[in-house]
Amino acid sequence: MPNPESLQKYPLFESLPEKDLVRLLPHIQKRAFGKGVYLFYPGSPNSQTYLVESGLVRLFFTNAHGKEFFLNLVHSGGIFGLPVLEASQTRLMGASAFQDSVIVSIPCEVLTDNMLTMPLLARNLYREASQSARLLVNHSKRLVTLSLNARLAQTILQVARMWGTAEGMEMPLNQSQFASWLGASRGRLNRALIDLQKQGLIRTEDTFIYLLDKDGLERVGQDE
Repeated sequence: MPNPESLQKYPLFESLPEKDLVRLLPHIQKRAFGKGVYLFYPGSPNSQTYLVESGLVRLFFTNAHGKEFFLNLVHSGGIFGLPVLEASQTRLMGASAFQDSVIVSIPCEVLTDNMLTMPLLARNLYREASQSARLLVNHSKRLVTLSLNARLAQTILQVARMWGTAEGMEMPLNQSQFASWLGASRGRLNRALIDLQKQGLIRTEDTFIYLLDKDGLERVGQDE
């Protein structure tokens, strides 16, 4: 079981007094998930909220035939599976461990039951829900308003900020997953990568992407 000090590193529990954290502790569990293990599927009960202590978690949608479509990666310190007001609602997306991951979970019911007596928890939940909604809106906006090259440039910069170095980053996704994230086929993704290389913005070497011109990538990413 985590201790109060370790919980405060998560934005969900930011600024909560120790007495509130102690009340929540008995309901909190920590588990390790091996790479590829599913935490839940679309349609599962919305029963737990999850915090990533280490590793990466993949969020995805499915269509009527069960095909999975990549949505996002949640890294250390991130949150997913936030509670909803209607307890009967089921999850719209699924989650699986993209890497070996350690996950902290707390029942959604515990969070909602304590919102009135823990106003800072209610504030944090609202902030996290707002950020999650904004993420989905921005993702939809990219798909609707941006060209594939612009979406690719923005995503490369986003991944570099999260996991990269000054020179570039190891792309954590395979080509099919990367293409799904961008709403494209593998063929169109390859053509877009080649186009950015021809412009001198990036250089690819196996799964590593070198950032040659960040300002140029920013300009391409603004091409609405």
